[in-house]
Amino acid sequence: MPTELFLAGRYLKPRRSAVSLITVLSILGVTLGVAVLIVVLAVMTGFTDLMKEKLIETQAHFQVRPDYGGVLYNPEMAVEAVKKAGGEAAPVIESPVIVQIDRFLDPRVVMFGTSPEELLKHKIFTADTLKEGKLALGRGEVIISRDMAQRWRIRLGDKILLHTQQRLTKLVDFKPGGGVELNKQASAYLPAEFTVSGIYSVGKYDFDRTFLFVGIDDAAELLGFPWGSATALYCWGPDPFNQQKLVDDVRAALKHLRVITWEESNRQLLGVLAVEKNMMFFLLIFIVLVAAFSIMNTLITSVYQKTREIGILKALGASDGCVTRIFVLQGFLIGVVGSITGTLAGMLVIFYRNDIMNFTSETLHVELFPKQFYFFDGLPAHIVATDVLIIVGASVVLCTLGALLPAFCASRLDPAKALRYE
Repeated sequence: MPTELFLAGRYLKPRRSAVSLITVLSILGVTLGVAVLIVVLAVMTGFTDLMKEKLIETQAHFQVRPDYGGVLYNPEMAVEAVKKAGGEAAPVIESPVIVQIDRFLDPRVVMFGTSPEELLKHKIFTADTLKEGKLALGRGEVIISRDMAQRWRIRLGDKILLHTQQRLTKLVDFKPGGGVELNKQASAYLPAEFTVSGIYSVGKYDFDRTFLFVGIDDAAELLGFPWGSATALYCWGPDPFNQQKLVDDVRAALKHLRVITWEESNRQLLGVLAVEKNMMFFLLIFIVLVAAFSIMNTLITSVYQKTREIGILKALGASDGCVTRIFVLQGFLIGVVGSITGTLAGMLVIFYRNDIMNFTSETLHVELFPKQFYFFDGLPAHIVATDVLIIVGASVVLCTLGALLPAFCASRLDPAKALRYE
């Protein structure tokens, strides 16, 4: 073992004194900083990955839509163009609706018109998604979420009424001179009645709270569209994360229509998540920086406590560089030990994260991870090896840099002065 490394290791294990306590606290500071960074970045990465997974599960890889919110009266032509480019497509009808149960109205709902075959084929629904009833969308049947069933206090077989803006706006006309009047042709307006045939739960809170499913022909009739029309094409490719060529080919074939990828639809959300992760790393690295200052304080104390030893070393022929390396290696070793223990502690916290979160919530009577805000039932986490290497590397570098000043002070000691009173 090199002399400098041997002495650096011995200096980290002094007899019981204030220096040894400060050394332990310095290592604990690095451990805490590394553990917190690993946990936070793993949670942020897991949150982003799970968000992307849920977005891809509940959305198309890309959508084909007419300009200005129009209607595709002949969607089959566009479906063939997508298939020719190497993708799959399904015509759908999306529209906001107002749900009525007795005298209660809920306007926060989006009607999704499609077929059960398309839901299963493109994995919007899976075998575990349907919680009650059957996956069927016959005439006058609707599939709602478990959240809706609880919110509206209804069960399988119950009836709901759907109002659309197309029908409601036809009830009145604007007078040329101002004011409104009843449209006599629409005076016999009745909402559409549907029977609940199934109850689903995807596990993404905003999706479960918003979407109900009806047959595409029922949706067209409710909105006054001709049968066979659609408001959009939902399209899927082999790889949602590498589909630029497919999207470009579809755009070239359907120049009169808009093609929107899932990343473009959720650009703001994904951008916010990326910025939050970077800001978390920038802010929390200051914990490690504080630990580096603690290491500097420890080593400065060590230099003055070991003045005699340093003097003897230099009197025996140790160079300034040798003394410098001893104390720099001390900082390096503290960084390495603290990073290792911090990494292990961080991974342990991540493994038991949901148990810790549930215990804390029950103890403090505070919901730490409300699903109505974060869309998920549990706390996600994903450890990325690159993130861990960056955190460990930054910690070791900061701790080593923190040792430079005391190392410089030690190298400048005059052996004659250091041993004058010995």
